[in-house]
Amino acid sequence: MKMATPSAYYLECPACDKETLHKLLKGTASEKGEEFTIDGVVECKECGHTRKKVIREKNAIDVPVIISWKEESQRTVTSFLPDEWLHVGEELIVDNARVKITSLETDGKRVDSAKADEVITIWTKKHDKVRVKVALHKGNTTLSKVLEVPPDEEFFVNNEIQVGKYNAVVHRIKTHNDILKRGKAVAEDIRRVYATVIDDNYFL
Repeated sequence: MKMATPSAYYLECPACDKETLHKLLKGTASEKGEEFTIDGVVECKECGHTRKKVIREKNAIDVPVIISWKEESQRTVTSFLPDEWLHVGEELIVDNARVKITSLETDGKRVDSAKADEVITIWTKKHDKVRVKVALHKGNTTLSKVLEVPPDEEFFVNNEIQVGKYNAVVHRIKTHNDILKRGKAVAEDIRRVYATVIDDNYFL
């Protein structure tokens, strides 16, 4: 199985003079015997210092992954370096699908971050599309609908949207942290879109 691209490592930072979390900006990977080598460029997450770095690791390990979408779940495995850090909210490519980590299960508990060799199961949800709930209004009548759109699709207050066979204008957007009466939000941050139907086919 093809190994997932490493994303972050704890390394000694010459600028901070301590071990810090580094992001792998780019790199070339090679494998020889039981060792896996990455010749790349890393960036310190604390001070922003960027430098070339050769990272030598043990060979990749397979970690079980559960991918959820709607009411279904799929179990598979993907490969990581043992010391590679995984984080809730991080995006991965698993079986050619874009997924987002929702939970990391270690020995008897759920955590927000852990090294791959500490993880028993990675819980994810498909992230190539997200489900945006829409409340369509006309007078005192409301119809609930769901749109399946890319996670980075933008919704604007006062813009027209197509919901099934209905045309509607967005008048309010509820996100995870706020209620917007102007401006925009991306689909993955939206809890519900409130819109008013403007066509003549309403509820036919």
